[in-house]
Amino acid sequence: MAGFLILLTFLMAGTWLQDLLQLPVPAAICGMLLLLVFLLLRGKVPHSLDTTTRFLSPWLPMFLVPVSVGVTSQAELLQQKGPLLLVILIVSLIPGIIVCGLIMQGGKNKS
Repeated sequence: MAGFLILLTFLMAGTWLQDLLQLPVPAAICGMLLLLVFLLLRGKVPHSLDTTTRFLSPWLPMFLVPVSVGVTSQAELLQQKGPLLLVILIVSLIPGIIVCGLIMQGGKNKS
């Protein structure tokens, strides 16, 4: 339960930061960045947070269902902005894939 409280605290902090600075980034992303900074400064993941995230991880695909339905219901918007969205998706995926690969290689080197 404490791990879930940590996640909610950072979500609320991200919401507060996004509102305060009027950032063009979703509050959840701000909260995740704050959580990342917290974990980097701490140097390790609290046990309660590790347990909570291991429980929630298998359920992540279920959170994508509403987004997928919302996207598919916007056919006109996709026709107008589809190519631009595709470019944005590709440009944003490439750095993510590279970073994930580097993280995975770093984890293998420590073993």
